[in-house]
Amino acid sequence: MQNKRGQFYIIGAILIVIAISGIAGINTYAIYKSNPRTITDLGSELREESLHIVEHGIYNGKNLKDLIENFTDQKYSHYFLQKTQGTDIVFVYGNKKDLYAAQYKMQSTGTVSATIGGSINWETVGSFSEITKIDTTTLPGNKLKVKLLEKQFTFELKDNEMFYFVIAKDENGERYIERN
Repeated sequence: MQNKRGQFYIIGAILIVIAISGIAGINTYAIYKSNPRTITDLGSELREESLHIVEHGIYNGKNLKDLIENFTDQKYSHYFLQKTQGTDIVFVYGNKKDLYAAQYKMQSTGTVSATIGGSINWETVGSFSEITKIDTTTLPGNKLKVKLLEKQFTFELKDNEMFYFVIAKDENGERYIERN
């Protein structure tokens, strides 16, 4: 009779261990959505290229404002806007005394229609840029706040040449941000 009683406790202990390990074995997980590859790639390219442009300008004694404006307005904005859709970018460049912000967006400029045996519509899309000189004397402390897609980003103002950027994209209810 005693042997049967010991077997009962062993089987009971095994069942309790199985139940506890089953409860502890329930997996928890989080869904992680990474930034769209184009946003991450563009941010990486901008970090690298902006460093080279500023170094080139300082080394050769060129006007950095003109170099950076040429890069952002003439070259990079078209490349950027072709690579991304529904994405905004803000560049902040200059020094503490001569600081500018440039925002680039895609803008629909209208529709072109042709009717020859059927109708064809094209939507003309061009880049829209807004460049603003920032009055740094009115800024509290050494911080510049940039608002993009209802989110505020803070950058530290320095006496030397600066180049900051924020790339923001809303996609499928998610907001993706890349900045330096």
